[in-house]
Amino acid sequence: MAEQEKNFLQQLTDSVSGWKETFDQLRDRFGWLVAGVLLLAAVIAASFYIWSNWKDFKDRPGIEGVVKRVKRRAIDKAPAGVLTIAVAHLQDDEGRKQEKLLLDELKHFDGVETLTVDHTVEWPASGPEQVKKKKAEEDARRVLWQTGADVLIWGSVVSLSGKSAMRLYWTPARDVSGAKSTGKYQPETFALPSEFWSDLKQILGLLTQSRIAALTFDQSGHYVADKLAPLIAQVRALVQSQEGVWNPETLAGVQFGLADALKLDGEQSGNNESLAESIALYRKVLDEYSRVLVPLDWAKIQNDLGLALWRLGERESGTARLEEAAAAFREALQEYTRERVPLEWAGAQMNLGNALWRLGERESGTARLEEAVAAFREA
Repeated sequence: MAEQEKNFLQQLTDSVSGWKETFDQLRDRFGWLVAGVLLLAAVIAASFYIWSNWKDFKDRPGIEGVVKRVKRRAIDKAPAGVLTIAVAHLQDDEGRKQEKLLLDELKHFDGVETLTVDHTVEWPASGPEQVKKKKAEEDARRVLWQTGADVLIWGSVVSLSGKSAMRLYWTPARDVSGAKSTGKYQPETFALPSEFWSDLKQILGLLTQSRIAALTFDQSGHYVADKLAPLIAQVRALVQSQEGVWNPETLAGVQFGLADALKLDGEQSGNNESLAESIALYRKVLDEYSRVLVPLDWAKIQNDLGLALWRLGERESGTARLEEAAAAFREALQEYTRERVPLEWAGAQMNLGNALWRLGERESGTARLEEAVAAFREA
């Protein structure tokens, strides 16, 4: 709160205390009725004076901030379970022209909802830059928390020689690394530059991975298919969006997260199409993850691919999916060794045993069942 506003509120508090003291004296001398009538008359007279001189009164030090607080609408909430970008008013944005451009462009960004916030995150006018930045970021995080959105866009407009540019800041709901926290964007005629969309898409990609992980891992053992369905639809649209470009690492991470979400949705809802889509995505991600550079990540994808194939193979006739599942688990075990990661090794051995057991039930002979028993004993 500005110093002038503090001074005004202190003066107001002192005035109220003074009025109360005067009222107490009048009450003691003339009684409640007379004191009440006199106080009411004084309030009416003061209100009339302020109303009739409002143009001069509202410009007094400290009044402007109080008026803004009174007029400010309650901050709207983001819809639950939906990827949402909240947009605050931009500081020094004459007629909110740049904000209107920003909101209009965001309407066409597939995969996310946009929420307008009736608040300006202001960069303090004085003080060291780091202190000013910290205060502005604290205000931005408070507003973001009130909205429940995934990211808040805020900032200011810089004008020079008739040209304007937006200095935008991104405040995400979760800590994300690998994304810009701020950027300066000069509109190209009536459109935002491609750099803006790529920066925004990068942040949303990282937040998407965090959101999916919160549902697929943090709530393990719970039914979450109903919560996954709208998120999956949004992430699909985000992946297919023509606006912005992800770097290969982020794209692979989003596809990996989407594959996990689809696999869990298929398991819990009985939707075989979700399982088939997850299998295709896992295979696509394997093209991006190098076994040499990230062997354990590569093994995890192979193991998850095997689980999706096994689930689908159980529901389908024939043995093709189960054969593929067993092959994926064996691939995972090439890197999931007992010495390196004993728990993951044991889990993959159990998964291999389950796939071989199902195969043995559908085939004549006992070879597959014997292999299954050997895998279970290893685990």
